[in-house]
Amino acid sequence: MIVAYDPYVGTWGKYTREQIVKMVAEAGYEGINVPLRPDFVDPSKKSELDATAELLTKHRLAVPSIGIGKHTITTPGKQREIQDWFVLALEAAKRLGAHIIAFWPSLPKGVTLEDARAALTENLRAMLPAAEKAGCALALEFEKGCTLDNYRDGIAYVNATDKRIQLTADTYHVFNDKADQYTAAVALRGYLADVHISGSHRGEPGSEGDQVDYRGFLRGLREIGYTGPLTLQYHLKDPSSMKRACEFTKRLRDTK
Repeated sequence: MIVAYDPYVGTWGKYTREQIVKMVAEAGYEGINVPLRPDFVDPSKKSELDATAELLTKHRLAVPSIGIGKHTITTPGKQREIQDWFVLALEAAKRLGAHIIAFWPSLPKGVTLEDARAALTENLRAMLPAAEKAGCALALEFEKGCTLDNYRDGIAYVNATDKRIQLTADTYHVFNDKADQYTAAVALRGYLADVHISGSHRGEPGSEGDQVDYRGFLRGLREIGYTGPLTLQYHLKDPSSMKRACEFTKRLRDTK
């Protein structure tokens, strides 16, 4: 399990790609999630992808995952748009060596859950053959109020749709579901491609007020043989917290 960082609230749009990558490396991370966003990297521009790959190699950062960037996989009528973007995302994943393409299946305003899931299913079924051929997992993040509300929803959806689909578990979302972290991790055996580490307050993991049971969560991950990334995704207020969060997560990972 490598410890990675996801440029999220508090980093994207505030720092340049070069600054973020340097900060992540200097904080001790082993990898980084690459978000396909105009303010980080545009996958339609080969020069940007090449520059990003060179930058990551320079700083010795692995890329376990690609963040799809566009959140229209659940929007009816946007199938062509997201399929075209997925082609670019898959090429970016190949170029950067990522094996996970991460999606946030939101519940669009004014769209029923039934229609959102129908769009999600149609899109995933179109994407799966190419993803499988490239050796990439398609990971869906569950979140309260979204198309997949919780880990139980996620598991049921995968079972009903296609077992090749995988899930992303975020400790913040598990906490908001009032679920036991250990129980959730164990239940996700065979379904889990990606993990996000975040405080119960969406802030720095392990900081004051954080109530997440990380030890229970990590115990569950070890029990199911999870070997994917532990990606820090939280609201960054103080750049110095990047190093603290990295060290905190490495201690969790390395303490049996």
